[in-house]
Parts: sequence; structure tokens; C-alpha cells
Amino acid sequence: MAVTMKFRQYIPDHAVTTIPVLAMLIALHYFLLRDEAEDPGIELADGAPSFYQNWQRQLDDNELDIDAELKRLELGDAARDRLIRELLQQKKYQQARTQLLEVAGAAVAQNDQTRLGDTLLLLGEVAINQQELAAAEIYLQEALYLSMEQDNLMGTARSYQLLGQLNIRARELARQASNTNDDLWQARNAISRGFYQGVNENLRRVVQENLAIRRYGAAADAWEALASLHDKIHDDYLAQQARIEAAKLYASTGQMAHVHRLIDGLDDGLISASDLAGVKREIRALFDEHQQDLIKTSQARDYQMFYHHYLRKGEFERAWEFRIKASETLAGAGDRAIFQRQADVIAVLYNSNFAMDRARKYLDKAGNIYGASGVDEMLEQTLEMESLIY
Repeated sequence: MAVTMKFRQYIPDHAVTTIPVLAMLIALHYFLLRDEAEDPGIELADGAPSFYQNWQRQLDDNELDIDAELKRLELGDAARDRLIRELLQQKKYQQARTQLLEVAGAAVAQNDQTRLGDTLLLLGEVAINQQELAAAEIYLQEALYLSMEQDNLMGTARSYQLLGQLNIRARELARQASNTNDDLWQARNAISRGFYQGVNENLRRVVQENLAIRRYGAAADAWEALASLHDKIHDDYLAQQARIEAAKLYASTGQMAHVHRLIDGLDDGLISASDLAGVKREIRALFDEHQQDLIKTSQARDYQMFYHHYLRKGEFERAWEFRIKASETLAGAGDRAIFQRQADVIAVLYNSNFAMDRARKYLDKAGNIYGASGVDEMLEQTLEMESLIY
């Protein structure tokens, strides 16, 4: 049965589940123009500046409150509530999003715009935790327009608040990318000048931090820098192992030219024929997995196109079937396919300054509504978020 939904005119037509290109330049001052350490024998800092560590710590404390969010949603379906809760606790965010999209699809079928808006808010929050910021913005903008259509002040304020949180998260990811890039640049500089103290430990940390923010190419670069370090201190075995790890990362993101360069340069005297064959099998499996993931992401884009097609025709239930199919398909794809293309770190850091402007705008709007409505707890939470803007 056709259902008239007032929010159709506001849904962005670019809704595709990929990370946005954030964009450009201020990092030049941050990591190229910074002062050199006074002691040239110690090339790398032991960590981020204290103000950044405090800022990061506050963000870590503001992770998704699963109990509160599901209580707010009031699913009325104990089995689905339990499943979504378990998926979120296990950080299986894409699978949780598929379940929540099914809830939203049912709300569309029932013309329950309140339930739909609440579900879109939670979808946005889950996508923020997944680092899928483009998808999060689409969900939250849809929720915002729905709440404005219904004159739902609290829904509007919550949408603004989460849009502010999204932009703070974009800034956080940009700063993490910048810091790891800075450390990698300093490590290479230290190696070239013959200063090796602390470089191994810092480069391994750079690898892990880049993996955490899904910058797989940067992690592979760090492995290659480690290989260079081991070359300098004549530890040929560890140098070769680092190059193998870099090759695996490149294979898992489809960059086979880099893989062939690294594998062709391996020293047969440092690895047995059987071990080398095993490495090549693993690399082939990683590349095959990448190829399958590309097929899945392509299928998801096709489903998204069908979603928009049926939205334009006014067949909302049919449209949401394809939106759910897109999410199900992406749930079977790995992060390395979804996040394989990201902007250069300088572009990301530059654009994060605009994210701070957007965060301030959204949080001010949320704070004004909470303050005028006397919702002190949410106002305080919003003010705490604003304190993270810099």
C-alpha cells in the first residue's frame, strides 16, 4: 500500500555508504614547520601533546550508550532488541545498522514518522561510531528534517547535537591521521640521519593507530619505514618480515603493483621455499577477498540506486527494501574495501577546520533548544561537547 511520507523532499540524493572526502592544507604548519627536538638523538615524541590526549580521552568517554539509546527507541520486540544490543556490544556496527534499517522500514510502512525519526537518530549515532561519517550525516539530516516537519523540538535538538558530534568526530579522525603522519615523517627523517632511538616502537605504534582509523595505506607505509630501519641496523630478517607485512596490507587493498615490488625483492636466503609459498598464498587470498568485497560494494551501490529510483516514484516501502539490501550487502564486505580510498592527510586536516565550524553551529542550535526547554542534563552534555571544539 502506498504511504505518503512528508520527508521525501528532504532526503539527499547522494546517499551512498562511503566515507566522505574531508579535504586540504593546514597540516603543513603542523608537521613540516614544527621545531626540531633539542636533543637530536631522540627524534620522536613519546605521544601527542597533553591537550590532545585530554581531548581524546573525553571523546573516548562519550561512546555510544547502548542501553540508553535502545530504551529511547522502545522497540517493543524483545528478540530484535537483544540482537541489536549484542551486535552493538560486539561492535558489529554494519549488521546492527541493517537491523535498525529494518525497524525504520517497518516504520515507513506504518507511516510512523516518530519511530522512523528515532531510528534514524540511532542509525546516525551507530554510523559515527563506525567511522562512516557520510552515512551518518545522511541519517541525521533525514532525522532533522522529520523532526522539524513534526515540530518535535527534542528530536530537532538531538539531531543538531549528533550532527555536532559527527563533526567533532571528523576532527578527531583528522588529528589522529595528522599525528600518525607526523610521527611517520619524523621516523623517516631520523632513519635517514642515523638516529634510531625509539624509532622501532614508535613506528609499530603508527601501524596500529593507522589501522584503528582505517588508513591502511599509511599503515603499509609505516611497515616499509620499519623495513628501512632494520636495513640500516643490518637486521635483514626483520626487514624482510616488515616488507611482507606491508605486502599483505597492500594486497588487502588491491594495490598489487606494490605487492609485486615487495615480494620480488625478497631474499630467498632468508625464507624457505615452503614459507614463501605460504606467504604468496596468503597474499593471493587477501587480494581475492578484496576483489569479492569490491563486488559487494558495487552491488550495494546498485541497491542504493534502486532505493532512490523508487523513492522518486513514491514507492516508499519498495525503496526501503533496497536500502536494507544495500546494508545487508555491505555487512558482508570488509572495512578495507569500504575505507580503501581516503583523502591525503593534509586535505583531511585542512577540512577538519570547517568541521569545527559546523560542530559549533549545530551544538549552538541544540544548546539553545535545550536551554529554552529547561532540559538541563542535555544542555550540560552539549556544552561539554562544545568544550572539545578547537
